[in-house]
Amino acid sequence: MVAPSPASSTDLVGLFRQRLAGPLVECNESCARILGYGSRQELLDGGFDYVNASDFAAITAALPDVRELWNVEVALRKKDGAVAWVLQNLRVTGDEIEGAMFDVTEQRLGVQKLEYQAQHDSLTHLPNRTLIVDRINVALARTKRHGGSVAVLLLDLDHFETINSAFGHGIADRVLVATADRLADCIRIEDALGRFGSDEFIIVLADTTSEADVGVVGQRILEAVAAPLAIGGHEIRPTASLGVAMSPGDGDDPEALMQRAMTAAFGAKERGRNRYHFHQSELNSRALERTALIAGLRRALDRGEFELHYQPEVNVQTGRIECIEALLRWRHPDVGIIPAADFFAAAEQGQLDATITEWVLLEAARQAREWHNEGMRNLRVAVNVSGTQFYDRGLAGRVKQAVLVSGLDSGAFELEIAEPALASTARASLVLNELHDIGVQLAIDDYGSGGCSFADLKQMPVDTLKIAPAFVHNVTHRADDAAIVQAMITMARGLDMRVVAEGVESKEQLSHLLQRRCTDMQGYFFGRPRPARELADVLLMQEH
Repeated sequence: MVAPSPASSTDLVGLFRQRLAGPLVECNESCARILGYGSRQELLDGGFDYVNASDFAAITAALPDVRELWNVEVALRKKDGAVAWVLQNLRVTGDEIEGAMFDVTEQRLGVQKLEYQAQHDSLTHLPNRTLIVDRINVALARTKRHGGSVAVLLLDLDHFETINSAFGHGIADRVLVATADRLADCIRIEDALGRFGSDEFIIVLADTTSEADVGVVGQRILEAVAAPLAIGGHEIRPTASLGVAMSPGDGDDPEALMQRAMTAAFGAKERGRNRYHFHQSELNSRALERTALIAGLRRALDRGEFELHYQPEVNVQTGRIECIEALLRWRHPDVGIIPAADFFAAAEQGQLDATITEWVLLEAARQAREWHNEGMRNLRVAVNVSGTQFYDRGLAGRVKQAVLVSGLDSGAFELEIAEPALASTARASLVLNELHDIGVQLAIDDYGSGGCSFADLKQMPVDTLKIAPAFVHNVTHRADDAAIVQAMITMARGLDMRVVAEGVESKEQLSHLLQRRCTDMQGYFFGRPRPARELADVLLMQEH
């Protein structure tokens, strides 16, 4: 028999002789143990079922041309049907093969595991970017031979950072896994699905024929993703933006198609989210504009181009300004004043929102302290906090720092949180309580836009309820909006909350609200946001 290879570290060395026609002639006990048999005799009596006929045929076909020792790795069938990968050293002697086998199953499975890990996402077990690129290449090669088109769809979950912040990483991960399962149910066996980034997925539709067909699949995907998810005692309703690029018009290589699908997904977000959008060349310029905007915001931070404008909340019964809302503005050197609504989403995308929010808190508290020093001691200053920043673990620390640095009484500082950010009632209550412990006032902004029921409000330490402008705008000519506003006022008073009507623009709206015992209002009827210096005289006048 062939001597075992001195380079092998395998404990068991199976020695055997076998006829070219197939049956084993001789083997040792180690050979039997490798293949899961109780003894060498049991293996000899079992014929040669341990090797697949096709593998054996391939080996024997090559052996006559081998004059010296030949090494081959082959999968053998164990007694229980499992696979044993063995490395065989073989040599032909007459009409027989003699050889030694070494069990390399563990090493082979280890390599396979490493290969799998290198090509798959560890959370969803979907192909990762590396493998999905290969799948796109295969699909493109097929279309070059047979015609047709390949559609690459990039799905980006909407507001996933808010889900992550509101519910925690564990539940957010389960949302990703559920999304992966739902996407898998939407595609055919010949299509491909992979995870592209943290909350992004790639779908590859092979052999497509038209945009209309892709649109049908796209809509089916959006509806599947948006179905309610019950996770950890919460009902979560995720939505997604879907970008589509198709070969050959949008590119004929994976990188071009994925990049253009990403640009199209950005276009879907710009158009309101929860929709699909096909790539268009002008979207490239928009993506470049967004990149330039983020770079401009970085420079604005370095150059001190941000400033705060202030809009008063007025008690119409007394005529006094009791609170002033601080609103972020960017004084762009070329464009002029830009409101936060036009750039804050880009700030979040560029991960500048925490730094900008910290500046706003410090500046608003400093200005409030300055007004107090000038004699306006009953004045509060309010600051808006985005949904992302509300769930940022550093928010309470930044608020506390702003109050301490300014020397302002914490009760004169108010934080406004938009209602949709409070959808996770339990988590929101924890954050609100943490802020309440600092002593600052808390307001729900844009109430009525969705997220909090009256029952939810009872669990939250909220001081002020601000009615969304959309309801105030229609209060004089739509009975349903008037009824909703009345219910909000009644409910807020029942919960001992101050209620403020936002977006008041006419005398008729003012009169209607006053008749319903809403005395605190804000809107263009009382003045547009202005720099602090332009409000100084008005504020001083009411103190005398």
